[in-house]
Amino acid sequence: MWKTREKFFHCVENSGSLFAVRRRGTMRRWMIGGFLACMACGAAGAEELTPVEIVRRCDDLLRGEESFCKLTMTVTRPKWSRTVAMEAWTRGTKDSFIRVLSPPKEQGVTFLKKGREAWQYAPSIDRVIKIPPSMMLQSWLGSDFTNDDVVRADSLVVDYDHVIGSEPEEDGVAYWVVEARPKPSAPVVWGRVDLKIRKDDFIPVRVDYFDEDAGLVKYYETADFAEVEGRRLATRMTMHDQSRPGHQTEIRYESLTFKPDMRPDTFTVQNLRR
Repeated sequence: MWKTREKFFHCVENSGSLFAVRRRGTMRRWMIGGFLACMACGAAGAEELTPVEIVRRCDDLLRGEESFCKLTMTVTRPKWSRTVAMEAWTRGTKDSFIRVLSPPKEQGVTFLKKGREAWQYAPSIDRVIKIPPSMMLQSWLGSDFTNDDVVRADSLVVDYDHVIGSEPEEDGVAYWVVEARPKPSAPVVWGRVDLKIRKDDFIPVRVDYFDEDAGLVKYYETADFAEVEGRRLATRMTMHDQSRPGHQTEIRYESLTFKPDMRPDTFTVQNLRR
């Protein structure tokens, strides 16, 4: 079985697919749950919130019970860039399903997450493979995200302790800057994660990821705020790799609904081949 997995990832890499595996010296995790649910946030309540409640409120409102979106992802490198069109379904924090629509070479590639397990399908070799633990920290869809970023969507709430580091106001907008530090037994790699969150709508405008030596590894920023089905959200976000200048991944949301018409078998391994 392991040889089959190795053959799968070798074939995908040689085909130039966006699932190409590229090992990195620095272990990186990115909390992608907001990505899959299009970063939607609701209005803030008037009550006083603790740091963990702020993060949980933002995390919960980012997803909703269900969502469907169409998006484009542009991966930029110093000498080239590439844009991929996708559609994605989510259900809470546990389930997500993504299908690549273009370019033609990657059309039909699918990804399924259930809980903290994940599978992917490459039509070029007609094979579904469950992503093994050794591949969790590899590049996801050839971007600046990892497979683990997608699978551990709820980690920032569950695996970290939180304090409010500051409450700045910039251009008339009030923010919380929440510092998240890993719990002693948490299976995470970040030494600290800082979230800059707007007080009026809980949108995270910037998230910084630090290693154990307090060095900034990567960060993402959001922009282009809009109202969608009564929710204020960011329709564009960009992930920057601090360790590799010129490496970034931008996500743009073309459409989004929180009341999707989903098939009962959307979040199943069988759906990967459809």
